[in-house]
Amino acid sequence: MTQSLIELHGISLAYGPLVVLDAVNWVITRGARIGLIGENGAGKTTLARILLGQIEPDSGLRRPTPGLTLGHLPQAPEFSGPMPGQALTVRSYLANAAGDLDRLRGELAELEEDLAQPSRTAEQRADLLARYGAAQALFAARGGYDGEHRLDEVRIGLGLAQVAPDRAPHTLSGGEQTRLVLAGLLLRAPDLLVLDEPTNHLDQTALDWLAAHLSRYGGAVVLISHNRRFLNRTVNAIAELSAVSRDLTLYLGNYDAYRVARSRADADRQAAFEQQQAEMKELHQLIKHKQHSAGSGRGSKDVDKFAKGFFRGRNEVRQGHEIRKAKRRLQDLTDHALERPTRRWQINPTLVQPDVISQDVIQFEGVHKAYGPRTVLAGASGLVHGGERVVLLGPNGSGKTTLIRILLGMEAADAGRVRLASGVRVGFLDQLLATLELTQTVLEAFSQGLIGTEPELRARLHRYGLFADDEAHQPVGTLSLGQRRKLQIARLVATEPTLLVLDEPTNHLDLASVEQFETALCGFQGTVLAITHDATFAEHVATRLWRLKDGQLEPGAL
Repeated sequence: MTQSLIELHGISLAYGPLVVLDAVNWVITRGARIGLIGENGAGKTTLARILLGQIEPDSGLRRPTPGLTLGHLPQAPEFSGPMPGQALTVRSYLANAAGDLDRLRGELAELEEDLAQPSRTAEQRADLLARYGAAQALFAARGGYDGEHRLDEVRIGLGLAQVAPDRAPHTLSGGEQTRLVLAGLLLRAPDLLVLDEPTNHLDQTALDWLAAHLSRYGGAVVLISHNRRFLNRTVNAIAELSAVSRDLTLYLGNYDAYRVARSRADADRQAAFEQQQAEMKELHQLIKHKQHSAGSGRGSKDVDKFAKGFFRGRNEVRQGHEIRKAKRRLQDLTDHALERPTRRWQINPTLVQPDVISQDVIQFEGVHKAYGPRTVLAGASGLVHGGERVVLLGPNGSGKTTLIRILLGMEAADAGRVRLASGVRVGFLDQLLATLELTQTVLEAFSQGLIGTEPELRARLHRYGLFADDEAHQPVGTLSLGQRRKLQIARLVATEPTLLVLDEPTNHLDLASVEQFETALCGFQGTVLAITHDATFAEHVATRLWRLKDGQLEPGAL
């Protein structure tokens, strides 16, 4: 029988009138690989924090197995500076990450010394041997005997080999910090790993390595991710958290299997709803017709008056019985009425089509850029035609974002020429959500630079299906990262660009929104230049692929 690691029973949580989770039940067993998905704002991160014991629900029971070890990768890891007298470095962080190996190593040494004492009785020696065996098994399970090999494997696999080991973690970039925390978790190998968007800062090589590593991981994994190909390679179940019912539904299989099962379930729910509505309509019509016709029959003048009264009475009794039966059935359907199948979050990014499509929208030649001794771009040249959707691929640190910033005039090249077509209107989606001011309200952030009255701008915001009316005055800083990305997309659409420049556009978006955004981009007649590590996005959107390698562009392939 598969061992249960942790169980959630009847978990409910609300913030004031806002219900986040409603009677959620979840059992996670050893060896489970579960993709936790749901629309932005559905409460995935909240549920993960309850699972980890970081916050308490309003009601319900969290039941971990005794001694359960947990590991958590948040969406945005933070490192504080070193404490006085300490010097936390990348090297020391990773060395200490593997489950107190130094403490275990010291405990083993002390037990060995105790076992070497000749004064120990047989009973004491047996106890020491039992303790030594347990400590040794834990030390081996944590990778103590092959620590250097595992450390090198994880560092190289996650693309940290180029990070100086004596650097302080808080001086690293956001992506490097995420990979460092992930490396520490994999070295520590807890019983349950909860990874919140681990793929956001991983290139394809690192994604391949992580997928392979998780496939042979000895514990359980809960994975919050928007990367469909990664989910297909890593999970054996999908847990969907509904933003409507606020509960959890488990589907066996990978993401593709979930989509088939979910589509079938949606079709069944829609058919059941429509069937119930049709029956209720028929019953209403039947009752109305019976009430109108009851007792209204007319007989021939030659028919005996007694017979006429007798048959009219019997007809009224029968009609009355049928009316009562129809009303009972209608009441039963009303008491058990099915809700219309719907989703709270939708994205409707209808992009305005440009009047004229330029032949050559972006041209650049011989672009060079170096940071000190490190050359990032070494004569990169390229041409983007009007109406193309070019996706730029490449490993982390290869210079993709630098190239885009140079093309948009946000950063100067050391050498080379760049030209954008005259009259082009650029819509830019940055990777780190830095274009949003956290102290502004949603409506203020959306309206910046747009013309219109407040009611008009609010109506435009709601038209995209991204925010409800009461959320328009919510501070941007209180939004989830996925909601901030949706706000950026709403602004992007509202500015009516002719050229879309997208840096990791799928980061933080829920899967339904990613797929709808892909559909909108494929219907856009303007020009798109996008950076992504999401192979499925590239496959669905790109009309041409570029790969940045050794500072130069070459034709790419997935």
